Amino acid sequence: GVILLPITIMGMFLGGFLIKKFKLHITEMAKFACITFIIAYLLNLLYFTCSCEVLQVAGLTAPYSGLKHLSSPKNNFMASCNADCGCKLDQWDPVCGDNGITYMTACFAGCKSSTGTGKNMVFHNCSCVEGQRHGLGNSSAVLGQCQRESCTKAFPYFLALQTACAFILALGGTPTYMIMFRSVSPDLKSFAVGIETLGGRVLGGLPAPIYFGALIDETCLKWGTKNCGGSGSCRVYDTKGFRNVYLGLIAGLRAGCCLLYIVLCVLIMKRFK
Repeated sequence: GVILLPITIMGMFLGGFLIKKFKLHITEMAKFACITFIIAYLLNLLYFTCSCEVLQVAGLTAPYSGLKHLSSPKNNFMASCNADCGCKLDQWDPVCGDNGITYMTACFAGCKSSTGTGKNMVFHNCSCVEGQRHGLGNSSAVLGQCQRESCTKAFPYFLALQTACAFILALGGTPTYMIMFRSVSPDLKSFAVGIETLGGRVLGGLPAPIYFGALIDETCLKWGTKNCGGSGSCRVYDTKGFRNVYLGLIAGLRAGCCLLYIVLCVLIMKRFK
């Protein structure tokens, strides 16, 4: 927000300045808005190159180190190293082992003792963790999920791409509004603004969270459990599936918008040539 909000404001003001500076006709504004949207759409496709690996959770997305699973293939959280620990499957208090793998709780890591309190808590003698310097069962784990290096490295590129897309979209936003004001009769301008706002809410603002949320939920690998029973929030997503579903849906919707922009541009050029 700190980065994108000023960039968006700058793009909107610059778009208005270009209209005033070069005294763009409505046909030229239509071309300008269409071109900026198509460029932003093509840049948007580069989001697919920004990858982030799935969180490595023992028994869910990563196997226990050379140990035999004791539970069903669907829930492989139990292994020979934590079979006698009495771990609860509905708990989620992740710890990061020396091996870079996240465990649902310290119990699933087979940890026997702990030192420290709060965020500084460290668990010792973890029977399921095989560290780089220690053998199996002699390693430790810290509270919290393990960091993913590829996510950290890809984030600056993702942010730069998002900034460029936001700027170009904002650049064509002001000409788009000006097209609406100049293409309708003066007595219908207020009505046109109302219809435009209504269309945006009905087609985008209201239904989008429903179908976006439904598709995103399909990529969840581990659901949390509420205290009163029932499904809670998602703990681990299939990040590759999440990326493909989320970005693919956006790309599909914007492809339709590109066609509408082209149709609008052609109609305006025929009417005001």
